[in-house]
Amino acid sequence: MRELDKARALADSLIKNAPDPIFVSDLEGKILQANDAVYELLGFRPDEVLEQSLSRFISAEETREFLAALKEVIERGTTRNARLNPRSASGEVIPTTLNASALRDSDGKAIGAIGILRDMRAYEKILQDLQESKSELQEKILDLEKFEEVVVGRELKMIALEKEIENLRREQEKPKGQSKWT
Repeated sequence: MRELDKARALADSLIKNAPDPIFVSDLEGKILQANDAVYELLGFRPDEVLEQSLSRFISAEETREFLAALKEVIERGTTRNARLNPRSASGEVIPTTLNASALRDSDGKAIGAIGILRDMRAYEKILQDLQESKSELQEKILDLEKFEEVVVGRELKMIALEKEIENLRREQEKPKGQSKWT
């Protein structure tokens, strides 16, 4: 039993001290354990998170998706990059991805899941900035195409006028009485 206690203490320490938000839930989605990073991400106190259903923090649809991911965890052992958008204490919806693995008892029976959340706000901000830059670039390309059309059109007209001027000069340089056909 002493080895099992050591292993549990080590697992608890790893969860508590991990820099990423980590939580442990039972098979119904009730949060059994969470580290400080979870409380920091969501802005809730431990007593507002522990023993609560995940459905308190995510939408009904996402709760269904989480339970489906939990089923996948039980069947396959892990799930990766499941999208969750928990609502913080301030009401902000926080885009995250969830990586989870099955939590098993000493007999190997699945009793829950260990989930790691990744805060995707910075990533989504970068995507939004890239999309805005892409839109601005497309507008500038259209402006350049219009400018090129105007400039090329103007150049073609100038070339045609220069040819016409050259033809007029040649006409004036011909001696009088000569037709342009001779």
